Amino acid sequence: MTERKSIVVTHRPGQRLFFGVLAAMAIVLALMIGRYWGGFESGRIMAEKTRLEDKLAAQANDLMLREGQLNKLLLSSEVDAVALENTRQQMVILQRQIYARDEDLKLYRDLLQDNNAPSGLSVGDFSLTMLDDQRVKYRWVARQKTAKMKLLSVFADVRVEGKKNGDSVTLSLDVLDEQVDTMPLKLEFKYFSIQQGIMELPYGFEPANVVVSLRYTWEKKVVLTQDFVWKYEE
Repeated sequence: MTERKSIVVTHRPGQRLFFGVLAAMAIVLALMIGRYWGGFESGRIMAEKTRLEDKLAAQANDLMLREGQLNKLLLSSEVDAVALENTRQQMVILQRQIYARDEDLKLYRDLLQDNNAPSGLSVGDFSLTMLDDQRVKYRWVARQKTAKMKLLSVFADVRVEGKKNGDSVTLSLDVLDEQVDTMPLKLEFKYFSIQQGIMELPYGFEPANVVVSLRYTWEKKVVLTQDFVWKYEE
């Protein structure tokens, strides 16, 4: 068997006090270190917060600047789009004017080269084009052919004959075309005069033919009456 020996520890009265003081000093030191570290960490956090706030403010300013630039670009693009649309519309108007001049020139050449055209006053090139169920575009030409051309002044009366609810009805052009104020029309021309516009037919009215009458302004007697069948151009 192993023999056990007793160890005798000598008790000193000041030893417990020494260890107590040492423990208290350790606690105080730990508190001081903790307080210092806490202050250091708090300062670091505050500095990081300040840095982030400055960065956020800078990014907010940059965002405002970019939004301003974007708004300017959008406004510029809208202005460019408006200018482009205005230019396109002007081109369309010019094309229509050029087309009208070409039509006038073609008609003028045809009149000069047409040896079969009747002498004196005549009405020709009558056409009707349907725009929709109620609106119709019309066009006709009054012209003269004499050995010695001179400026003419004539009255033109245009009427549309048809039926409505089974009854015969005759409507004057100033009733059908809102651009025509009154009838008869006064025309002044040397070679020809092109008349065109848009008629709006009353609901239920079935047109059959168009009658065009011409007379000189200094006479009351009609010198020419021509009848055209109501037929649309294809």
